[in-house]
Amino acid sequence: MNITQTVAIIGCLLVSFHYQGNGERAAAVSARDDKGIFAEVSEKSFTTESDEKTGFERKNVAFVTLGVEDTEFDNRWEIELTEEEIDLLAKILWVEARGESEEGQKAIVEVVFNRMVSEEFPDTLYEVLSQKKPVQFASWKHRDTAVPTEKEYNAIYEVLSGQTDILRDDTVYFATSKLTSDLDVKIEHHYFCF
Repeated sequence: MNITQTVAIIGCLLVSFHYQGNGERAAAVSARDDKGIFAEVSEKSFTTESDEKTGFERKNVAFVTLGVEDTEFDNRWEIELTEEEIDLLAKILWVEARGESEEGQKAIVEVVFNRMVSEEFPDTLYEVLSQKKPVQFASWKHRDTAVPTEKEYNAIYEVLSGQTDILRDDTVYFATSKLTSDLDVKIEHHYFCF
């Protein structure tokens, strides 16, 4: 779901919320896409029923919530990430490849996952991204300056949900030049090697 689609869904939800049942409002209205991203509108009041006795008018306000459903990820690595880990990976992805194609970003996520399951590298996302020897993610020190966008999050969710199969399972390196003589694929400016 891109930003335009999200805004459109929120607008539709608010109209649905406001006009549902000729003045009777629903407690919540929601929409979900096929990736588990959802928008939800719920009714809240800043005054209570007892305030009507005091002469205050009851005010209803619509709150919009965006998020991702709790879902089981179905990818070939059997990797699941927490929201914090997804945010961290999105930051690294933004620093490493914000100007690259969606395929290039997904391939970088696959490299991260290949490393997480490889016996040659650490097991956790944090340890893979922060590993000093060998250094793959020089972007680690710049992660706090990152401003990930929907593009980075979409790349991560597509790989986590098993919608990609770009690299070999043993492809664990990428750079703007070949790091080994074993090239899997070149995407845009990055060489992906095993």
